[in-house]
Amino acid sequence: MRSAVLILVLSWLFVPRAHAACTAEGVHVFPAPGSVVPTNTRFLLEGVGPLAERVAALPGRILRMQTAGHEVEVRIQRGWTSTLGRATVVLRLSEPLRAGQSYTLRLDDVLPGVKVLNGGGSTAPEWISGRGQDVARPRWLKRPAVREGISRRTRDGSERFVKLSMSLLEDSPAYVLVTLSNRQGDMASQHYITPLQNGVALLGHEACGGAFALEEGKSYRAKLEVFDAAGNTAPAVPPLLFEAPVAILENR
Repeated sequence: MRSAVLILVLSWLFVPRAHAACTAEGVHVFPAPGSVVPTNTRFLLEGVGPLAERVAALPGRILRMQTAGHEVEVRIQRGWTSTLGRATVVLRLSEPLRAGQSYTLRLDDVLPGVKVLNGGGSTAPEWISGRGQDVARPRWLKRPAVREGISRRTRDGSERFVKLSMSLLEDSPAYVLVTLSNRQGDMASQHYITPLQNGVALLGHEACGGAFALEEGKSYRAKLEVFDAAGNTAPAVPPLLFEAPVAILENR
């Protein structure tokens, strides 16, 4: 497969402005709090900044999902780490949730006072359980492809992203586990989860940090594993080859 030729664009739609405030210390939980999830959902917990090390140390601990009259143990298992100050662990339910209930994840059992950054800063994220379990594998409507590159330098630092496009037949939230290596062979592979949103997954980093460290002009190989909220995986796809975009200087 030949390396894709990346289009260099300045896009405010998909990439945060570099001079915006950096992400606060906290965690992200996927699927996002407040969403309706299958009763056999596999949650992902990501630590950001100083909390990355604490999250990476959680495997083996137990959490609880609670609703009126029902409690489910949640086992924390090893996940993936990024070179840019983030770590992700997997939260597996010991039994299915009851359908049609509002469940709270007691994160304070292991991370007292932690803020869920994608849950409005809540310390007790909640979800609504759906009608049942999700046991079907996602099906491809459009296999992954490199779409474009976005890169710029500002007074706050460098931003560099590669946009991947894909389409699935899948009702629940979907995620991409990316194993990224450079074709020069002079860097260790990076492993990281990135959400699939509106058919787009982003690889890269903003000025404040991010998932993947991309060096401008270098050639990369991205192995993708795509799965839904219950952990069902889509059929395997060939790795993608691409070149990281070269920065455009912004005078701001």
